[in-house]
Amino acid sequence: MMSSANPFAIDDANDNPFADPNASSGFQAVDYNTGSNAKTYPPIGSDSAGIAAREEALRKREQELEAREATLRREQAQMRQQGFNPPNWPKFYPLFYHNIDEEITDPGANATMHKIYKLWLGTVLLLVWNMIACLVLLISHPNNMPNIATDFGVSLMYMFVITAGSLYMWYRPVYIAFQRNAGLYFYIFLLFEGIHVAIAGYMCVGIPQSGSAGFINMLAALTDGKLVAGVFSAIAFAGWILNTLWSLWMWKAVHGHKSAGGHTLQNARNEAVGIGLGSGAGVAAANTYIRSESGNFQV
Repeated sequence: MMSSANPFAIDDANDNPFADPNASSGFQAVDYNTGSNAKTYPPIGSDSAGIAAREEALRKREQELEAREATLRREQAQMRQQGFNPPNWPKFYPLFYHNIDEEITDPGANATMHKIYKLWLGTVLLLVWNMIACLVLLISHPNNMPNIATDFGVSLMYMFVITAGSLYMWYRPVYIAFQRNAGLYFYIFLLFEGIHVAIAGYMCVGIPQSGSAGFINMLAALTDGKLVAGVFSAIAFAGWILNTLWSLWMWKAVHGHKSAGGHTLQNARNEAVGIGLGSGAGVAAANTYIRSESGNFQV
């Protein structure tokens, strides 16, 4: 007779045949906040005092900045009242204060000054274009222009030298002349603007190795079949013609304004002596000039 016992029956309900006899029964809680990496999280709202202190410090900092800005604006306003203005031109590297509408209030002088400003900007752009035209000539390398590399090098030098020279030799003097109605600066402008007219006329010719993509270099490029270089040179040639005529027009306009204002060479000479006396060269000027009965300085 077969036994009724179940060979797969488990005597103890808690007896797991797959359990590790060395493992303890039950589960243990694991604390992840122990050891060197433990982190403590403060209760919410416990750092409100620190946040309030930081906000107060930021408010004080903002008030200090506003006070400094207000002080700076007051100082700038006082400087403008005394005739001193902070440099604002050119914007990428301010060298001096430049505001035609504010500093030159006479309508005729204001209009002329705006035209001269456009003339100067046009001259700078023309120098850049002239350099590019010479570079195109260099790349195309016409057979009848063996020394075109010299033209490119000189044109690159012109781009910097003439730009700076024109700014300080005739643009700034005429700006100051209209601003202060100073005869000395009118004469400085007329002198150096006359030199600029001669230089612009020279650039029109386009003599080889002169740094100009003017008429002769343009003709040489077209004769050799370098059409692109010839077109670039033709634009430069036309630009120099326009610059020469525009410069002559401005020279004539400033000369007329100077004459209408009664400025003479003698007055300009007296102004130059006054500037020399005020610049620390008083002893040398006093030894050179004596005041006449008419109030003029004479050698």
